[in-house]
Amino acid sequence: MSNWFHRNPLKATSKITFDLGVVAESLPARSICHDLATNRMNLLKLLVDPAVTTESVLGLTQQYISLLMGFIEPPSNEESEDPVASNKLRSMVMFKWSNSAEPKNASPIMEPDALFEVCSMLYNVALWLTKHAAKLSAKDEVSTDEAKEVHTSLRHAAGLIQLIRDKYVSKLNSSPKPGDDLCADVMEAYIHQSVAEAQEVTLARAIELKHDPSLIAGLAKETSNIYQKAALSLKLLDAKVVGKWLKYLEFKKHCYETCAYVYFAEQQLKIEKAGSGLAVIAEAEKAHKLAIETAKVYGRTEGVGLSAKMAEHCFFRRLGIMIENTRRKLERENSMIVDISAGRPTSELLLFLLSCPPRCLLLTSVD
Repeated sequence: MSNWFHRNPLKATSKITFDLGVVAESLPARSICHDLATNRMNLLKLLVDPAVTTESVLGLTQQYISLLMGFIEPPSNEESEDPVASNKLRSMVMFKWSNSAEPKNASPIMEPDALFEVCSMLYNVALWLTKHAAKLSAKDEVSTDEAKEVHTSLRHAAGLIQLIRDKYVSKLNSSPKPGDDLCADVMEAYIHQSVAEAQEVTLARAIELKHDPSLIAGLAKETSNIYQKAALSLKLLDAKVVGKWLKYLEFKKHCYETCAYVYFAEQQLKIEKAGSGLAVIAEAEKAHKLAIETAKVYGRTEGVGLSAKMAEHCFFRRLGIMIENTRRKLERENSMIVDISAGRPTSELLLFLLSCPPRCLLLTSVD
């Protein structure tokens, strides 16, 4: 899947020594602070390389966050129902982080809040997981085990950002500003994008195993819908910053809408409804043209992130070939039976547009 995924840069940060001075006078306290600084530095070094193993990254993340929670959670002898209740150590260290999507030369966010550090580091790990997935999927030949790892990495990325959103952001000392990584709209976009990209793996597996066209069409339609939700999350943000990212999401929306129509047309052919299939394939052509145009706009749009070349990818080019082949088969079948006009959408197409696939499809594994 080379050049298939748009990726924003990792969040940048400054070095933290966790030197608490006289606050940490005892040897065990100084040892913990030293371990915090060392684990943080080692974790940041790992995140630079998307090719390292998920086990090494997640293992070191767990070690670092476990130690850091000692700065956030109240002492065990204090009763509190709030997991991030008062702890005097929480505001002892100043943390500095950039956003993954921000204007050039933007000032970093500085917060004396250990919970802000937890959110930012987990966010960076989530971004690394998406880059790791993209790295694996860029191989010429992706094995079944690698496809599973891509799927798992993307689902974990979505889960981490959802954890930050649901459990921690509301408890920060300072509320995120619009457009910051920790604002609701940006987190929603990342969550939906990661879920949709994971579902691409499920869809690719269904196509590889030659599942029923109606099942593939349903999965593709749901994937398109998730990308649309991700795009809508970015609509109100600065186009100069997120414009390229937004166009990527819109392209994927049109791409999988095309895929849904193509396989639904194949289903109509399978049940000998060639006239209905011709109406569906006409919709596929419209969606395909929109995807091509969106890819062109993506290429010349400002914004953060490494550019992808989606329109050149084999999956998208194969969709164009499938449209032509399916249209020819439908026209041949239709002429052999009876001349049925394909100019207006059929009831089957309208039902497909309004329907949703069974929820179990969203949980389909790549096994």
